[in-house]
Amino acid sequence: MRRAARDRMVTTAMLAPSVVLLIVFVMIPLCVVAAYSFAGRDAYGGVVPGFSLDNYRALFESNYLLVFVNSFELAAVTTVLSVLLAYPVAYFIAFRAGLWGPVLLVLMLVPFWINFLIRISAWVVLLGRGGLVNQSAMTLGIIDAPVGMLGTFGATMVGMVYAFLPLAVFPIYAALQPIDRKLIEAGADLGAGPAETFWRITLPLSLPGVLAAVLFVFVPSMGVFAIPVLLGGGKSVILGNLIVQLFLEFRNIPLGAAVSMLMLAFTGFGILLYMRALARIEGAR
Repeated sequence: MRRAARDRMVTTAMLAPSVVLLIVFVMIPLCVVAAYSFAGRDAYGGVVPGFSLDNYRALFESNYLLVFVNSFELAAVTTVLSVLLAYPVAYFIAFRAGLWGPVLLVLMLVPFWINFLIRISAWVVLLGRGGLVNQSAMTLGIIDAPVGMLGTFGATMVGMVYAFLPLAVFPIYAALQPIDRKLIEAGADLGAGPAETFWRITLPLSLPGVLAAVLFVFVPSMGVFAIPVLLGGGKSVILGNLIVQLFLEFRNIPLGAAVSMLMLAFTGFGILLYMRALARIEGAR
């Protein structure tokens, strides 16, 4: 009995710092934002305590709905491109790279050692009229004069895929690596070609990693702020831009809090879908 009590005390002592940090830095700020989302706003941008659903009703106006559509479109295209590009990379590292696999994984982590804004700012230089991309294309004779790439949807997508591609590679690699190679060899022995083996063995077994990659890319893409501003010129307002504008420029903190809470709800819904899909895949095995 004394030993059980001592184990509970040790467990409680080990968990206490994490619980305190979670409450202080996550739960309390989240509750404050949630309370602000139901509050009002005075003429000077101050928060008027109260309970009203007006901020959430305002989000159903056409201009705000367009922001949600833009954000969903940007996140969806980023997710599809990132997963399509990440799967071959993860497959090569897991099945073909051999001893070079760990080296390639470390190389994919190297960009994370540099500040995020510096990495994205480097793309501003590369995609500029005098940048390396335009100069290379002119040298190869692809174009005759520099092309304006910055401020376009394509430039935004380049930055988004560059930023989130590693987040898709790692979970897919983690799903591919444990696959028993004997299953693939058995498929080949039974007459299945490489495409059929991949479609009937490798892809189904790697679906949990693909779903995790979708979640890891789609959720942060919904709230990204710096990339559309630096590379896309901020022409399309998305959720991240909208929250910054409402908080810092328009001084409409309650409405900004409502947008934040709604985005948090979308994130939770995405995680719920992921868990249900993962449970269904695991149950089908």
